Amino acid sequence: MSSGALKLQEKELLPFEIDYLPEFAAKKCQEELNETPERKIKGIQELRALLQRNPKTSALEFHEDFLVAYLRRNKYRTKDALQQILKSQQLVEAESDLFRGVPEEYLDSPAFKNFYPLPVRCQDGCGLIYFGIGKWDPTELPLKQLKQMIVMFLAQALRDPMNQINGFKVLYDLEGLSTRHIKYITPQNTLLLYNGAVNTAPARYKAVHIINQSPLVKFFWSFVRPILTEKIKSRVHFHKNKEELLDYFPRCVLPVDFGGNVRENETINWIRRANKDQEKFTLCGQPNRY
Repeated sequence: MSSGALKLQEKELLPFEIDYLPEFAAKKCQEELNETPERKIKGIQELRALLQRNPKTSALEFHEDFLVAYLRRNKYRTKDALQQILKSQQLVEAESDLFRGVPEEYLDSPAFKNFYPLPVRCQDGCGLIYFGIGKWDPTELPLKQLKQMIVMFLAQALRDPMNQINGFKVLYDLEGLSTRHIKYITPQNTLLLYNGAVNTAPARYKAVHIINQSPLVKFFWSFVRPILTEKIKSRVHFHKNKEELLDYFPRCVLPVDFGGNVRENETINWIRRANKDQEKFTLCGQPNRY
């Protein structure tokens, strides 16, 4: 078991859907993200002033929760938060169709069921996301709708302070990855995914677990690796088999296919609500869920 493996200690596991901020998360926000009541007020004021002085954002009235999410992501480095917000504005303007949510008819697609948040959080409070990219069928869920789904998930999940503070761990399942996927693994699509998920979204990625390595994994990794930061590279774990995940996660948080207890449809209602809320997405952000 590696140093990053699961520490066997008794701790209450929380659901992905939660409507309050636990004490341990509030403490983590202060200790890891440098947030105090005073610094929060000052950070919001400073960030608003910087945005108002920028000609690209001077006419926009950003929601306070939106600004706080970026301040937390950048550990209250105000100028870094500003740059990330500006990048997000550029992406929204360039790819506006991706921010409108997923057309309703695709929510019942079998392919859509391969991308979802697991209903139980990790012991450290992280949200756990299953991404069955190898099971993705482009004829059922076109690339554009796949991108819309990723954008919708991030935008709506990051309205939860628990996700802002604790971040995400991602399970990339490559079982089924084949030559039909190769034409979509382009530098342009890879850069768009990375730019959207890392450079523009105020998200923290604590670990990425790649499961069921196929012969194409080296091809896929050759596109992704050069653009990753050293921090993210250090958090990527490759697994030869599903059983290795049990060194990192308790069974109660994993899908049944990986020896866990979680069924794929347990968060479908969250996905539908999130997609509905995405219709209200604006450049200025949306309020937190609680």
